[in-house]
Amino acid sequence: MTKVIDSLLRVTDGILLVEYSSTDHPERTFFEILDGWRKNGITPLIVDIGDTLHIFLQNLKFAGIHLNVDDVPVIKERGMVQVGNVIGSVEVMEDFDYHLATYSQLVKKLPREVRNHSIVLGIEKFSFTFIDNPPKLERYFETVTRRYQALKDNTAFLFLNTDIASAYLTKGLEQDSDYVIRITGEDVHVLKSPEMMRNEV
Repeated sequence: MTKVIDSLLRVTDGILLVEYSSTDHPERTFFEILDGWRKNGITPLIVDIGDTLHIFLQNLKFAGIHLNVDDVPVIKERGMVQVGNVIGSVEVMEDFDYHLATYSQLVKKLPREVRNHSIVLGIEKFSFTFIDNPPKLERYFETVTRRYQALKDNTAFLFLNTDIASAYLTKGLEQDSDYVIRITGEDVHVLKSPEMMRNEV
């Protein structure tokens, strides 16, 4: 495990945005996060948007890494491939209040430690239908990420493909996240953290 990921796994409260391009290997960072939490006795919730979990697992298999997620609770958002312990799906995406209400009902089924640790895969796919609609995107930030961010003792890794996401979505997520991590090839760099922000003041 890289020292960067090891240190980030000690974060107990915050949103950690993991940025990558289509030519990078985010699945390896995903593996390190999930494996690191498991070694600490934590089984997180995975939010799988557009079958991204399946893609990550296939890429890991091609690299010779077999990752079993049968025990990991998964909430599906779009997509057809059922991977992991799928506890339910959220089909409505554009009605953010309804989306959050459905998501909340599913999450309530889980132990607090599980729902307080989450990995969101494919967040750029969430906004496909309104990617060119800044007012809709701003409402997304207000309703989903900022309301979610207000939760205490909640650690969430959000994986974002910046080649697919709009510049507006990327910038908004960067502003709303406590940490921004960039994957370049197989290297991981921290671009933003509370410590960096304090040093700039």
